Amino acid sequence: MAEHRVSTRKEAILRALVEEYVSTGEPVSSKVLADQLSIVHGGGYGAATIRHELASLEDDGLILQPHVSAGRVPTDLGYRYFVGHLMGESRLALEEQRLIRHQFYQVQHQLDEWVRLTASILAQALQSAAVVTPPRALEARLKHFEMLALYESVVLLVVVLNDGAVRQERLVLDLPITQDDLSRMARRLNERFQGATADEVAERIQRAATTFEPVEHAVVMALARILAQVDPLVPDYFYSEGIAQLLSHQEFSHGDPERMRRVVEVLRQNSFLPALAPHLQDSEGVQVIIGGENESEALHDMSLIVARYGVKGEIGGLVGILAPTRMHYSRAIAVVRYLTQMLSDLLAETYRPGRPVEENVDE
Repeated sequence: MAEHRVSTRKEAILRALVEEYVSTGEPVSSKVLADQLSIVHGGGYGAATIRHELASLEDDGLILQPHVSAGRVPTDLGYRYFVGHLMGESRLALEEQRLIRHQFYQVQHQLDEWVRLTASILAQALQSAAVVTPPRALEARLKHFEMLALYESVVLLVVVLNDGAVRQERLVLDLPITQDDLSRMARRLNERFQGATADEVAERIQRAATTFEPVEHAVVMALARILAQVDPLVPDYFYSEGIAQLLSHQEFSHGDPERMRRVVEVLRQNSFLPALAPHLQDSEGVQVIIGGENESEALHDMSLIVARYGVKGEIGGLVGILAPTRMHYSRAIAVVRYLTQMLSDLLAETYRPGRPVEENVDE
């Protein structure tokens, strides 16, 4: 495995090989590479030289030959080297940026629609599967709660968190209580605990335990428990689009039905983004996870382009695109980056009213 930079000539050959393979899906022969490189670089790239360098790149683990008589294809390590060292930076055309902004501003101030639209745009732009999680606060805080009398001593506790998430729990109280009494109690406790985290609720219970009536104490303990159970890295739901587009790729056209079933199941369960979330908590920019770098075995021949969006340190979510390892990485990164910034700007405007939103145009 090559952990160091290879020679300039081998880099040129690897770049040409990856770009040709991504475009055609066919193993790349030394003759095709010689023709291409002689046009771009002129002399020094004869067929014999290229065959020698291909053998060296194969020894480095960057390419492989599927069959004895076939050309070469990139390995996961080859794609990683290409993304890290050889890939040019891509920007969306201004017209595409304007079209995306126009679609977002058609659903202004509708957060769920922004997230849904992001998944749809990603799937269409990249012809692959997109998954976007809704924004969640990095620390659960109580926005407000209500209590509804179901039976004499059974109450439905409805808790709204500061990011809009809702939790419900049934409480069985020691004594019957009327709806009027429940509503008055909720108003008092909301004033006292609004904006509090689970730890802050627990601290206030300990500090002033004697000031609570038995029923109030039970309710406050339930609030602390509900807040403590919230995992900001695991969303309650997610938006996905593009499964049909993903399965239309050449890699699936004559593929193993069981392989397709496994990939679709991973997408439907959204088991891969929550697994990545802790690693992306403090990451900056777009992350590329290639082939075997994925924790899920079902995705070992897929690549994931993923980024966090939101208001740093306060609220955020994940934007991800899943495609075969043979993908246009530069464009995928550009699209994910642009949509991540768009979501972040819109969320900042909503979460912090009055904060200006940048035009977000790549010149």
